[in-house]
This record gives sequence, C-alpha cells and structure tokens, in this order.
Amino acid sequence: MELHYDVADLALRHTFHIAHGTSDLRRNVIIAIGDGLGEAAPVAYHHESVDGVSSALEHWRPGIEHLSEPAGLHALLRTLSGSNAARAAVDIALHDALGKRLGCSLADLMGLRQLPVPPTSFTIAITTPEELPARVAEAAGYPILKVKLGTSRDLETVRTIREHAPAARIRVDANAGWSREQALALMPALAEVGVEFVEQPLAVGDLDGLAAIKQACTGLPVVVDESVRSAADVVALAPYVDGVNVKLMKTGGIAGAVAAIHTARSCGLRVMLGCMIETSLGVTAAAHLAPLADWLDLDGPLLIANDPFRGVTFDGAELRLPDGPGLGVERR
Repeated sequence: MELHYDVADLALRHTFHIAHGTSDLRRNVIIAIGDGLGEAAPVAYHHESVDGVSSALEHWRPGIEHLSEPAGLHALLRTLSGSNAARAAVDIALHDALGKRLGCSLADLMGLRQLPVPPTSFTIAITTPEELPARVAEAAGYPILKVKLGTSRDLETVRTIREHAPAARIRVDANAGWSREQALALMPALAEVGVEFVEQPLAVGDLDGLAAIKQACTGLPVVVDESVRSAADVVALAPYVDGVNVKLMKTGGIAGAVAAIHTARSCGLRVMLGCMIETSLGVTAAAHLAPLADWLDLDGPLLIANDPFRGVTFDGAELRLPDGPGLGVERR
C-alpha cells in the first residue's frame, strides 16, 4: 500500500488564542495509504510539529508500504512509535481503507451506527472584553459553549458570557494555565455562575494539585486533557479527576482512543471526545466514536475557513455522519 502525504495550510475564522499561545493558521499533514485518508494535527505543546510528523512517516514508510491489506493495521500500529499525531494519521487512513475494502461505514464496522450521539460544544477562544459579546452572538446556534480561560479576567469572561447567553451550557478549559491557588479560588465562583465542569485546570503532572482540588470539593468536576495521552495515563489519573478528554491526535488514532475510553469506563470516569484544530477528515474519524462518549468537543471544522474535505456535518450542535464507506470523507 503506497504512502503519500502533503501539508494543508488551514486558515482560521478567528484568531485562536488559548493559554498555550495564539494562531491564525494551522498546518496539518494529510496522508493517503492506498485509498484511505488520514490527518495529523501536530501541536507544539505536545512536542509535535509538521517536520516531526513527516520524519516519522518517512521512518515508517517501509513498514507501511510492505502492508498489502488494511486489515493488518493493528499489527502495523504496534510497531510505530514516536509521533502520536503521525501514528493517528496512519491509523485513521487504514481504518478508512478497511471500511472501503469491506464496503461499509466505520460506524457500522464498529457496531456504533444506531447508538445516540451527544451534542458537541462550540469553542469561545480567549479574546478582548470588547470583542467577547460579538463572539457569543456568533455562537448563538450552539447551546453548549466551551470557554477558553487562562487570563487575569477569567471570572469576568464567564460572567459576561452568562449575561449574553443565559440559557447556554458553559464548560471552561484553562489549558493548564492556572496555579493551584487560582484554581481553588476560581472554581467555586465558576460553579455559582453555572459552569458544568473545568478542563485541565493545572499543569501536566501536578497530581498533588489535583488531589488538593478534589479534597476542597469546589463544586466543579475536573476533566483532564493535556495530561492524558494513553490508557495508562487514564489509570494514573483516575483517583484525582472526574473525567478525561480523549483525542485521536494524543492517543495515536482510533485504536488508542477506544482503549483509553474503555479504560476510563473501567475506572469509573466520564469521557469527553475532543479534537485539535482538525479538518472534517480528522473530526469525522473521531465522530465515528461519538456514541462511546458522554460529551463531545468536535468543533474543529467550524473553526476553519478553508476546510479541504467534506465529511461530518453539523445541524447546530448535532453531528451527522456521512453515509459512504470507510470514513465517508471526500475531498472538496
């Protein structure tokens, strides 16, 4: 099976500002293995880059191109190490190729087609107080808002959003941007504003901080994101948190995501299925797993102005999978 890849420059509809940094353009790697398509969305805060993805793919090329049948994907994936984003692209492409070979959707192949799918949240990135009401107004069609925090005005931001969207369900994501002291001070106040939960309040590895938050009973559940890249991470974090955010780009694809989700369930944790800023290709791959999650944050294509693919569609917060074989994704 031949491997091909190129880089897609993705223009964002708005400047995307989170605690990790700011961007107007994202560069993702699009791959093809036979007739299967996959996507890698590397981000610097996971020590990933386009060059790193390309280097991994070249290193893995002999093993990938030696594969004659996509059904051998699990054996191949066990040999791939290094870039999780690159591994996710390979995993997604081979699942797509397998579905196409069998003539069925990945959702049908996994037995998930008829199960209910949660609605997705829509992201409100960090912005100025003057611009914030307009961003909230733009998101009026989305009943669940995920608000990026990590500034000195976090509580004011959430109160403003609550004022302009009184019926919205609000979730907040600090992207590891708070200290323990900030988290303990902010979380009870955010609970009073009606926030549902907080995502990644503290730096990766701060288990003592997570334990202190849990002991303080702040009134807000804690979901971790950056801290979780594998099923093993889920086990280590389970005593300290209420849920995990599983992303294909962190787990190395669909197979790793399913393992992390099942591990979370066995530990009594709730599951969010999320994404990086990905095109309809990567997000459609994740959306096939949506029935396994409690919460979705799969709004990547809604943040991109020049998505090169057609796949999952959005009716407000409701996701609709395509009907075609494999992922059902097509190039525009």
